Formats: sequence, structure tokens, C-alpha cells
Amino acid sequence: MQNPHAEYSGTIQSIVRALVIAEKTGEPLSDIADRLRMPAPAQRILKAAVGAGTLSDPEWASGLADMQAASSAFLQGLGGRSAFAALLDQGVITKAPLRSRVGAVSEGVVGAVTGEGEARPVGRMSLNGDALLPQEATAIVVLSREVIENASAAAQAFLSRQLRRAVAKALDVGYFSTLITSATPTFAATADHVSDLKQIMDSVNSGEGRLAWIAAPDVGNSIALLNDGRGTASPEGVSEFLGLPLAISPGIAAGTLVLLDGDRILADVESLGIDVARHAALQMDDAPTNSAVTPTATNLVSLWQTNAVAIKVSALFGVAAGTQDAIAVLTDVAWPAIVSG
Repeated sequence: MQNPHAEYSGTIQSIVRALVIAEKTGEPLSDIADRLRMPAPAQRILKAAVGAGTLSDPEWASGLADMQAASSAFLQGLGGRSAFAALLDQGVITKAPLRSRVGAVSEGVVGAVTGEGEARPVGRMSLNGDALLPQEATAIVVLSREVIENASAAAQAFLSRQLRRAVAKALDVGYFSTLITSATPTFAATADHVSDLKQIMDSVNSGEGRLAWIAAPDVGNSIALLNDGRGTASPEGVSEFLGLPLAISPGIAAGTLVLLDGDRILADVESLGIDVARHAALQMDDAPTNSAVTPTATNLVSLWQTNAVAIKVSALFGVAAGTQDAIAVLTDVAWPAIVSG
């Protein structure tokens, strides 16, 4: 079957390249699109006659049909890098539109077979949920200007890979910080992985939904080394454990294993926003200390002096748990490897 997004596969990196060149030269984006003979979708986006706005705003940019399609192609290309994007694509997690009220069935309607003239039982159904409000996940990637402006296939593939890595982690961090709350059932792991797994499954498994595991990388390593014949677990990407999908995510804390019921988790990811900067000064750290809350003296790197460009990619997402027991967390996982004799 033909991929409907194939035409848009390289659109996002083409737009990034055009924005970087425009930032450097001041040349109109439409002229850059023509001069570099960019793909048709990128040309339509860069030449679009629209009102005041900016591609750095994902909500505004979503109004462009081509930008929506390009965003979808980019997000679908995240592959196994984002646990939630992968499970959403596979239909494990329930997709629901952003900005809508959502609910999950917590008690199903009772069905029965009755004879003519007999009373028919009436089941009770309760709904529990909240609005699926959009949030913004932002990733910043710093690359040398030569790599971004380079038109070779290798340079474009490198740019695409770095952007997807950054956005995937930002999405997973945003998802988990929203889903895991003080009301989430949480258990501390022991050395007995069978007992631990039974405890977390009893908390989530209703026998009616689609279950999936999400593990931190170190937990994924432990699961892959259990070697107990109950799954084909891989320490990266999306694989299988106990017959259920297993996704590895760097967006959750080390030692954490999550089990969720996808029928009771509602989520979506929408359009991207793109912005570039050449004259900023950044702290090159995953956990920056130079924040507005508690500013701490630190060394900043000048993008202009290092001939680098910062790319900010923002994605709108939303996620909500229909019931409190739709997700459970196992912490401090450090299971020993089991070696078969």
C-alpha cells in the first residue's frame, strides 16, 4: 500500500534548511525555495500567502494543510524513539482529538439473553475523564551551520535523525509528567521479578483493554536479560514481553517500568512549530542550571562564535487517563539477569 505521507518525508528538514539560510542572508523564503529547488510541499509552505504568524508557533502552523501533512510524516517517522508515538501509531493507545472532553468506560453495560416476555437487565455505565487539553513539548538541537546548509543526502539524513531524537524524548517526557501523578498506583520492585510483575498486572489488567509496557533503558536491559522464555524483549525500540508490546523510553526515570491499559489512555500529537537562532548563547547541558527560577552562574556557548545554529522544534500533544488504574508504575527495578543452563 502506498504511504500517503511519502511525499512529505523530507519536508521538515527542508524547511529547517530554508529558515537557517534566510536567517543568515535575509533572503525571502520563497526565493530560497526556488533557488534550491526544494520538494513541492516545502515550496508550498514557504511560499504560502498567509496572514501574520510564524512557523515557530505549532498551533498557527497547523492551519497550513501541507504543514499538517509534513508534521504527520515527521511524527510517524519517530519509530521506536518515542514510546508514546509508537504505541499511538500501533493503535495500542486510544487516539482522541485535542481540546475535547474525553471519558473511559469504568463499568461495562451488562448483556444477557432473555426469553420472550422476560425482564431484561439494565447495566450501569459510568464515565470518568477530563478534557484532552493541548500541551507543548519543545526540543532544542544545536548543529553546525555547515551540516544544516549542506544539500547532500548524508547531511539531510543526519539532520532528520537529530531532530527526531530530540522531539521523541521531549514528547515522552511531556507524556509521562502528565500521566504519572500522586494518584497513580506505584510499587517498589524487589529481587523477585515474577512477584513484581504479578503485582503491577493485577493493578491494571481488567481483561478488557490493550496492555503495554514502557520501560526506562536500564529496565529494558534487565528485561532483555531475564532470558526466561516469556517474551522477545529488546533493550531498545518496541518489542514484546509477556506477549504484550514493550517500548523503551529515555523519557522516564531510571529503574522505572510502566504498565498501561491503552483503551483507557487517550492521547494525540498534532502539528510542529519550527524556529531557528544563530546569535543566542546557550548552556549545553541536559539539566541546565541557568534557569529563571534559580539562576546559577555557568558557562554559555555563543552560537555565532562557534558557527552553530540552534533549532527549536515544538509539538502539540495531549494525554489523559480515563481512570486512575489505567496506569501503574514499578520503581527501583534492578532485576538480576537469569542465565539459562
